[in-house]
Amino acid sequence: MTAERILIVEDEVEFADLVRLWLDRHGWQTLMAHDGHEALRLFDGERPDLVLLDIGLPGLDGWQLIDRIRERSEVPVLVVSALGAETDKVRGLGAGADDYMDKPVSFPELIARVQAALRRSRRGAASSPDPGIVMRGPVRIYPQSHRVLVEGIEIHLTPTEFRLLRHLAERPGELVRHRELLQAVWGPAYGDDTQLLRVTMRNLRAKLAAAAPERRFIATEYGLGYRFAES
Repeated sequence: MTAERILIVEDEVEFADLVRLWLDRHGWQTLMAHDGHEALRLFDGERPDLVLLDIGLPGLDGWQLIDRIRERSEVPVLVVSALGAETDKVRGLGAGADDYMDKPVSFPELIARVQAALRRSRRGAASSPDPGIVMRGPVRIYPQSHRVLVEGIEIHLTPTEFRLLRHLAERPGELVRHRELLQAVWGPAYGDDTQLLRVTMRNLRAKLAAAAPERRFIATEYGLGYRFAES
């Protein structure tokens, strides 16, 4: 089996070299870019299986690069950035990043998150198309085409937002606890990352509300989890 390729986009050379060392030790092939324009050229030419991305880059910054990548592909994007405010995470995950880690990072945790993202990507590529439409009130979820309509209006979700909505909608009215959602949507290594879940949920709810402002589809059970409410 050919080793999966990871594109590291990081302008701090010493940190980038350390990330590359950890990834190489775990058997992945690595590509390196130190600015946004170089990263986009490598992405288009090499088609990596995952992108590790800093935000504060010369040339194209990380925000612009996420947009360009998402125009081309649903490849997993993991942001590793010193910008750790919740507003930055909301922006990054809303733009299409699959995960967001603050610097300084724990390298064992970084490896676990890379492994989880690649597993999700492999499962998505290998699974047979599921033609079954999930219908909950005015929400229509089309697994095969990765489309969501709310009251007839199509909303554009990131792959992570899509998985989160689908997991809840397939269990209408049922409380789905934080840990179960995290592990179902992101993977086993994510059971305690409630901030990641909260930020992604905020982005998902905003997109649902833009299409149906008078409705509230996802209810919060504080300290426990969420349920699809159809109200």
